[in-house]
Formats: sequence, C-alpha cells, structure tokens
Amino acid sequence: MRWPSRPFADSGLLRRRGAALLLALAIELLLVLLLLFFVPPVPGRKDGGRTTVFGIEASKGEDSPDKKPAEKQQQKKAAKAQRAPAQTQPPPPVPVPVETPVPVGPPTFLKLSRNDYRQGDIAKVPSRASDADASDNANANTGGGGHADDSPVVGKAPNGEPLYGVEWYRKPTNAELEFYRPRNGIKTGIGKLACRTAPRYRVVDCQIIGQSPAGSGFGNAALQASWQFLLRPPRLGGKSLIGVWVFVDIEYYTVEVRK
Repeated sequence: MRWPSRPFADSGLLRRRGAALLLALAIELLLVLLLLFFVPPVPGRKDGGRTTVFGIEASKGEDSPDKKPAEKQQQKKAAKAQRAPAQTQPPPPVPVPVETPVPVGPPTFLKLSRNDYRQGDIAKVPSRASDADASDNANANTGGGGHADDSPVVGKAPNGEPLYGVEWYRKPTNAELEFYRPRNGIKTGIGKLACRTAPRYRVVDCQIIGQSPAGSGFGNAALQASWQFLLRPPRLGGKSLIGVWVFVDIEYYTVEVRK
C-alpha cells in the first residue's frame, strides 16, 4: 500500500504561510514606525534640544485666509446692491405758504368832510331806469319815436297810459261778430274798446270806452266778441310791447271790421 507524498506538500504550505506571516509582521512594524514618526509631541512635555517653527506663506494669486472672508462679504454686499431695485426718490416737500396774521384791533374809520358827504348823497344821483321810462313816455306821448315802424299813439287808456292804434293779425269774420249783434232792431252801430295786448296775439282786460249810437248795445257786443280778436302788439323802438293798451273799434253796418 502506497501513501501519497504528504510531507512535501505540508512543507510547501508551511513555507508559504511563514512568508505571509513575516510579510504581515513587517507591514505592522512599518505602520508602528510611521505612527511614532507623525505623532505630535505630548502637551507639557518640553523638548530643550529643538525648537520647531512653522511658516505659512500665501502663494501668488491667492489671498491670505484673513482677507478672504472680508472680501467675500464686500462682494456679497455689492451683489445685493446691484440686485436691489432702484428706489425712487420721494418728491421734495411742497412749501406751505405762511399766512400773515391779521392784526386784531378796533376797526378804523374814514374821516370825511361835509363836502365829501354832500358828494356822496345817493339821492341826488339820477336813476337810469327812471330816465329810460321818461324817454319812453315822452316818445309815446309824441306819437312814436325815432323808428319808422313805431306804432302811433291815438289817445289815453282808462288808467292814463298811452293808447296805441290797432293792427290786426287776423280780422274777425262776419259770423263771429253777427252772433253778438244786439237784438234791439238797430241795424248799424260802432262799439269802441280799450284792450291790453297778451302773448300769442291775444287781448285781455277789454273795457268799453264808447259806442254809437249811445245805449245801442254795440259796445257790449264788441266786448263779448273780444275773446276772438287776434292783434299784433304795438312796436316801440323796434320792440313788441306786451301788456300795453290798444284801441279797437268794431262797426256793425255791413258786418265788417273797420281799420
């Protein structure tokens, strides 16, 4: 019975394991030496033989550590200032006007002489309205005025005002007058009226100022028919006069109106 060559195999394995163990010990020894070399000195322990000096210099193009934070802060502030929107300046304040105080004291009076009082008498100042009325009355009483189309004055009204001649806008028809003819058998006659002019060519406040023959009733007939009269208002100074008196005579003969 033959056994395999076991001793030779075991010896090779031991050699390999021994080499690995030696290599591991060498690495551990190297690590220990490195640790001992780089370990800093223990605080409080004095080393009289050596003085260690460290110097740190900034390379070109690099700033010192103390300067970097300050410059970074300045750059941040500059960036914030650029990002911040431009603030509009408020308008300058408007100056408020200072009011001058009014002196408080007793009122002052003007001293006037007797001559000043005489000249300031308003009772002696002529009134323009009264002058205009006087001139209008003078023109009316003289039968017109300075205008060619002024209406003539033919007398005085019951209250003393000027009485102007009539100018028909539309003459009354025979049928309008015949309805009010007196029923006393008198065939012909005249009724005379004084009426005030009104807007729209109408007349109001008509009054009987005469009739012919007397007591014939033609005045009353003309008065009853006056609501139908259409007269043009008199003119004075180029203006139509409303509310003035006009003379109207109605003749009953052939049932027609006399101008």
